[in-house]
Amino acid sequence: MLLGCMVISVFLCYGQIRNSKALLAVCLLAFLGFVVLSCGRNAVFAVLLYFLPWSPLLRLDNKSVSFFTIALLAVCLVYCLKDHLSFNTYQSVLAFFLVLLTLAAKLWQGNPIRNNYLFFVCMLFLLPSVVEKSNAVSFKEATLFFAAGVVMAALIAQQTAGLPNISKYINVQSYLSITRRSGFYGDPNFYAAHITACLAGVQLLLSREEKRVHQLALLALMVLLIYCGLLSASKSFVLTTAGLFLAWVPILLEKGHRTSKFRLLLGILCAGAVIVSSSAFEPLFEVIDERFSYAANISQLTTKRTDLWMDYLNEFAHNVSLTLLGHGYTSVTLHGWASHNTIIQSVYQFGLLGAPLLFIWVALTLKRVRQGLKDSRSNWRYTLLMLVGVVIPWIALDILFFDEFFLLPVYVVLGSHYSKE
Repeated sequence: MLLGCMVISVFLCYGQIRNSKALLAVCLLAFLGFVVLSCGRNAVFAVLLYFLPWSPLLRLDNKSVSFFTIALLAVCLVYCLKDHLSFNTYQSVLAFFLVLLTLAAKLWQGNPIRNNYLFFVCMLFLLPSVVEKSNAVSFKEATLFFAAGVVMAALIAQQTAGLPNISKYINVQSYLSITRRSGFYGDPNFYAAHITACLAGVQLLLSREEKRVHQLALLALMVLLIYCGLLSASKSFVLTTAGLFLAWVPILLEKGHRTSKFRLLLGILCAGAVIVSSSAFEPLFEVIDERFSYAANISQLTTKRTDLWMDYLNEFAHNVSLTLLGHGYTSVTLHGWASHNTIIQSVYQFGLLGAPLLFIWVALTLKRVRQGLKDSRSNWRYTLLMLVGVVIPWIALDILFFDEFFLLPVYVVLGSHYSKE
C-alpha cells in the first residue's frame, strides 16, 4: 500500500508539471479509490498521514478544493455507513451545541456560511466513527507512511520548484541570503510542524527497536527528516527539535537491554557527527544562524508573534460579544493578521463559551481511540515526546482550519501507547 501511495504521488506530480487535466483527474480518482480501499484493510490512517504533506497538490488547479479534504469526508461516510449510522450520544450533543453557538456567532457578527464551515460540522458528527478504527493500524506503519510522505514531498518540491506549472504550489521565500522552503504546503512553519510530528514518531520507534539494521534505517530516516526540516529555516522547527531531543533522553535512559541502548546511543552520536560535518547541512546551518542573529528581543525572536498575541488579547478585553461567542468558525482575522496561536484562535472563533466544548469534544474523541487499544494505559514519557512534536508548534500556528487538527491528535494517542503495542 505504501508503494501504491508513492506511485499515485509521482504521477500526481507529473500531471501537475505537464498541466494535464486528464492525468490529474485520473490521479485524483485513483487517490480517492485508494483511500476508500484502505478502509477495508485497516490502513486508512496511515494512508491519510502519507498524503497529508501532498494535500495542497491534490487538486485540479490551485483555486479548487483539495481532494484530501474530500477523501477525509468520504472516509467518515464509509465508516458511518459501516456502523449503520450510529453516533456517540455525548459527542453528538456536544457537536449540536457547538453548531448552535457557531450559528449564533455568525448571525451576530454577520458572517456567511461557507464550505469550510459545513465540512467542520460534518467532522464534528462523523469523525468519531473513523478515529475508533484508527487504532487498528500499527504506530510503526503509520509513522513510516508519514515519514515517506514528508520526505518525498519535501525533496520532490525542492527539485521541481523552478518548473512553471507546478511552481504555483511551491512557495520559496527568499530575502537577503535566506531561502525558506516549505514542500508543497505553502507555509514553512506548517511544513516544519509535519516534520517535528513525524520526527517524534521516529524517535519513539528508535527507542524500542532492537534490530541493528532497523536502527540504522531509522537513524538514516531521522537525519533525512532533520535535513528536510532545516530547509524551512524555521526557528520554531529548531526550538521544537531541541525540545524533542530533551524529551527523548528519559526514554533512552529507561531500563532495558543495555547493549542495545549503548549501540543506539553510539549510532545517534554518529548521526549527529554526519549532520554537523556534512556539506549538505552547512548552508542550512548558516541560514538558521542568520535568522537567529536578528532576534534581539522576544518580538524579533517570535517574528512579531507576541505583538499579534497582545493585539488579539486587547481585542478580547474590549469586545465582549467576540470574547463570548467568537466569529463562529469563519475565515476572518483581526486587522488582516492571523493570531498565530491555536488557543487564541480557538477563542477568536468559538469564544469562551464554545472553546471549552471544542476541547471536550477532542478529549472524548481521543478517549475512543485509547479505549480501542489493547492496553489503555499510556506511557507519560511517550506522551510528552509526542506532545512536544505535535502540539508545541501549534503555539505559533493557527491550526483549526486545517486537516491536521483532526488527524495529528490521534497520532499523539497512538504514539503514547506504543510501548504497549
